[in-house]
Amino acid sequence: MQAKVNGILEESLQKAREYDRIGNVGKAFVYYSIFAELSARRSEIEETFTDVLCEWGMQLAKNNKFSDIVKCYKFSLNIYPNNPRMLNNFAAHLLRNNDPIRAIQYLKRALKVDVNFLPAERNLQNAYSMAVDRWHFTMLNDKQRNNAFERAIRKRVSQGYDTVLDVGTGTGLLSLYARDAGAAKVYACECSEAMTLIAKEVFKSNNATDINLIPKLSFDLKVPVDIPERVKLIVTETFDAGLFGELVIPSMINVHMNILDLNGMVIPMGATVYTAVIECEHIRYRSSVIFDRIKGHCPLNFDNVSVLSDDEYYDTENLERVQINYVTEPQLLFSVNFNDLLELYEFCKDGIKQMLQTKCRYDGIIDGLITWFKLHLDEEITLDSSDGKSCWQFAVFPTVPTVCQEGDVLTIKVETLKGKLKCSYSAGNARYNENCTTLYHLPKEVITFLNDFDYVKLLTELGRSQENRKMRYILDTSPFPIYGLTYLKECKDSEILYYKTDNPTLRVLIEQIARDSGLQGKVHMISNFEEIPCSLDSIFIHNFDIKGELKDDQDSCCEIFRKLLKPNGVLLPEKIFLVGQLVYSEDLPNMVYVQDINLQRSSSLPTSIDTSSDSEDGLHVRDNIASKVNKSTNYVIAEYINKYKINQIFDLNSSLYSCEIMSDARILVEINETKTTETIVNFGEISNKEGKILPNALICWYKVQLSPYHVHDTKKNDSFMNHTAIVFEDELRDIILRVYYKNNFRNHKNECGKAEL
Repeated sequence: MQAKVNGILEESLQKAREYDRIGNVGKAFVYYSIFAELSARRSEIEETFTDVLCEWGMQLAKNNKFSDIVKCYKFSLNIYPNNPRMLNNFAAHLLRNNDPIRAIQYLKRALKVDVNFLPAERNLQNAYSMAVDRWHFTMLNDKQRNNAFERAIRKRVSQGYDTVLDVGTGTGLLSLYARDAGAAKVYACECSEAMTLIAKEVFKSNNATDINLIPKLSFDLKVPVDIPERVKLIVTETFDAGLFGELVIPSMINVHMNILDLNGMVIPMGATVYTAVIECEHIRYRSSVIFDRIKGHCPLNFDNVSVLSDDEYYDTENLERVQINYVTEPQLLFSVNFNDLLELYEFCKDGIKQMLQTKCRYDGIIDGLITWFKLHLDEEITLDSSDGKSCWQFAVFPTVPTVCQEGDVLTIKVETLKGKLKCSYSAGNARYNENCTTLYHLPKEVITFLNDFDYVKLLTELGRSQENRKMRYILDTSPFPIYGLTYLKECKDSEILYYKTDNPTLRVLIEQIARDSGLQGKVHMISNFEEIPCSLDSIFIHNFDIKGELKDDQDSCCEIFRKLLKPNGVLLPEKIFLVGQLVYSEDLPNMVYVQDINLQRSSSLPTSIDTSSDSEDGLHVRDNIASKVNKSTNYVIAEYINKYKINQIFDLNSSLYSCEIMSDARILVEINETKTTETIVNFGEISNKEGKILPNALICWYKVQLSPYHVHDTKKNDSFMNHTAIVFEDELRDIILRVYYKNNFRNHKNECGKAEL
């Protein structure tokens, strides 16, 4: 009998290897599964089985067969329960299916097996970010916001509004304020699974289990099913930079109609929105392309095009550390009363809400409009989103840079579309003539790439310098193929440039540039690399993400190396270096974890201190006293939301934070696409004499070596990509960092390597 079983197992193994060899991973998985489940020699095929499972999972994902993926991985993990790659890859599929909570469980299991398993650590960071939006951390660290809401809630409860619904409770902070203010009953609703779990733990730890936590959207709440009777007070803080972006108006209409007592009240009471037309180089370089800088160094013809960001509504920017000039005086756009149902209905309708005229204050350049708001919690307490210390940012509505003169009259139009704010301006005597150019709306990664003048210049020089290589077929995977187009223009022997894009607008733009530059018929757009019919003489790989990391792109690595490049072909860039520098920053930690001191109950302060003022002096006095109050007066919240903290921050530029440089910049690792790299980097000893601060973060960026003579540093503010930071939990003294970089071709997207510290 055993001989017969052994024969079946050997036959299954043989068929599995044959199907694997010809690329039929589905059937290979079936036969490997038989062998793995029944054979005592299952460990011999574990690595190969994992390879096949991964590829089969990716194929199932392309065909949207998620339930089959779950079955395959659960079956496989029953056989190999401690395989970190399997656990990580399954979690990656769960993340793609927007299930971060379940993904976190498998990623923690992977790291328990192998604490240094880099892909699982990276995916765990992604899972935490998906489960809990990062703005929760900066919001909870905003002491001014927290104290203002507490005072407003305490005041309303003392006036008799003592049954409360907290809409979008998050960690439950506002509900705790209401309960401790003496509310007879507090209800809290939250639709996020992760935030509901956090709020439940917070209420338990703060002896507030009498708060009724309802895991639903406010739209789904019903009286008396969820809440016995209508409440007297609604509190909510679900406002984005554009005020209305989180469906605030429909939500408030719903609670007015279905939850709030006829004589009830809403906190905030209302809001006032302001705007100004601005001149700002920072916004200009992130929102529109400045072709004038390129034209003198690039042989391509950009005369008849303009490019603007494709953001449908608005971008958000922290402009505290950015040079910004107000072309017009700030204007009041409108006010909205959250306690007036008829007014809320008017704002809920799409359409124009305001038209006003204003004059330019000086000769300059218009780069767009910004808006901000004042949130009136009650008749006296107001929060201003334009305050540099606020957790909110400005809403930015960029425009094509337009020359203006002092006294020019501008008409500002404000409208709501699908519940979101939209602002624009027009000028009867505008200097920008749209009839002269074609305006393209493109992703920000294209805009920042074209505006990185130093990088574009290097790519242009590189394209010109390689004329003697006689390259006929080129692939350029950058956001805009400057290198490839330049080579076509400069080298008569070149025949075809392949460029991959799925963006139809970008395709049309490149076709126009190629036509205007005399390159008709030489530029071939492709949707995937399988469309390329020949071996290539040169490939430019741009696998940088605008947010500051390398992309997890199976095509740009695996397929290019294996199939496309000729044996003697040119692969660019030649080298990529990850660079790091130690810093101390008070801003960076607030982006990744919450400190309970920032959630200090102002009601616990001495009553002899006047804390009703929102002035800077008043807040300073209150904060100083709060720091002396016994720690037990804090709410216990941080430890629960910090379970979802991350240590790496992406999409950084110097406008977002301040820091003190604590070391020289050091090359952390040379990133090699074909092998695992591990290095030790010693920044030396940093003493703490006389109370000197110590590093609490490492900022990281890339140096791109196109050739020995063409090296680009991405640290600068107008780079095509931002940089990242790794925040340390403890200050460092003897600074020795272990840097580990891994890339795995077979497992594609699930296991692409990153540099971790």
